[in-house]
Amino acid sequence: MSTFAEIDLKDIRTDCRFYTGYKPCHKNDGCPGCTHFAPRGVQILIIKLGAMGDVLRTKAILPALKRRFPESWIVWITAPGSESLVRDPMVDEIHALGPEGLLALEGRPFHSVYCLDKDRHAMALSAKLDAGRRLGFAPTAYNTATVWNDASMYALRLGLSDELKFFQNQKTVPQIVAEMCELDYQGEAYGLQIGAAARFEAAQIWARLFAEHGGAQPAGAKVVGLNTGCGPVFATKAWPVERMADFVASEAARGDRVFVLLGGKREEAIHRRLMEAAGPLAGSRVIDAGTGNSLEVFFGLVERCDAVLSADSLGMHVAIALARPVVVWFGPTCHAEVDVFGRGEKIVTDFPCSPCYLKECPKPVFCLDAMSIDSVRGALDRALA
Repeated sequence: MSTFAEIDLKDIRTDCRFYTGYKPCHKNDGCPGCTHFAPRGVQILIIKLGAMGDVLRTKAILPALKRRFPESWIVWITAPGSESLVRDPMVDEIHALGPEGLLALEGRPFHSVYCLDKDRHAMALSAKLDAGRRLGFAPTAYNTATVWNDASMYALRLGLSDELKFFQNQKTVPQIVAEMCELDYQGEAYGLQIGAAARFEAAQIWARLFAEHGGAQPAGAKVVGLNTGCGPVFATKAWPVERMADFVASEAARGDRVFVLLGGKREEAIHRRLMEAAGPLAGSRVIDAGTGNSLEVFFGLVERCDAVLSADSLGMHVAIALARPVVVWFGPTCHAEVDVFGRGEKIVTDFPCSPCYLKECPKPVFCLDAMSIDSVRGALDRALA
């Protein structure tokens, strides 16, 4: 058998997906005649930077993309901090937007570039790269949004008409994105991979939380993750903290479920208020998982819940991706765009002014003030069942 000391450069299969040139692939002793050769195929680039929940649900198009291009090398560039959301067996390369990520793309010939953001950096990048074809959003001469292909016009129109986006549209975001990419989407759910280290850390935190409050998870009790955040852009998506506190206090008293509070640094004050509302049940039936966990550890904590309550937020998308039964409430945002894939329920307020996408509500009583505790309780009972 030939050795690498004996073969020429022309014999090295640089187009094999196992080849890096950095270290042996350990498939064979040499490239010539290797039976493990797997062609990279066409190079495809997905440009999807944010928001984080949108990045995650965009992964729903990956099976359709692989059906269209079985032999393909899929590259994804996203915003710094979102790399763990993109990780997937079907994604071969992940880069963060920045000098190093851009250098990794420059000069490479892509078969297709899919720009799925109206972000000006994303659109400018889609125009700059060497691509056989471009789909999705494109930059105008003013770096505002237009489209590369006719199939992306519906997505563009959604941003131009409140009537279309708020009331007429019945397509989910994965459907809309697949349409932009001219793909045959068949309703696949998006998934999420958790690293072994993050999963282990989440398990340690989980064990410690219950050990600090009487030992293991109470026998027969269901664990409900309460995702307390909704991001800073549309704070109106959150259930008012006083309503949430009343719900947690009444539900924890039932004895057949434990609530674990899930949030980030912005939710510290909310967690304190909910723990106060729980009174003597705080720590045993209402447990604060902490607000300083990394994003991946947050994934691991969500994975351990029997069901998740959430606003329309990243936490909701994480629960859906991890196949956790989810109850999600909608007020100022569009419920039709979200698919829970049969894994829970959507509670939609019926205020005549919603959805509105306002960052602040000018009214004395806004839509999620009026969402009843009974409606959330009933949906949670069904999700747990």
